[in-house]
Amino acid sequence: MVKIIVGYVLATLYGMGAFLVVGYEGLVSIPQVNVVFWGLIASGFVIQILELALCKPVCRVLTNNHLSARWMSCCH
Repeated sequence: MVKIIVGYVLATLYGMGAFLVVGYEGLVSIPQVNVVFWGLIASGFVIQILELALCKPVCRVLTNNHLSARWMSCCH
């Protein structure tokens, strides 16, 4: 959940910075601003989904090989 929140906060900061640099007309007329804004939010979702999907298999492999997996948050 933290990754999604971080992505949203970064997108908000980027949006405010873009507004200060290019103004409202620039936000409306430059499509790259929207692409970066939504890309930052989507990256938080993608990282969260990848962590949920890959965490358990990686923990299983590490514990089967008798390696310590304490550094992974989902292995506890």
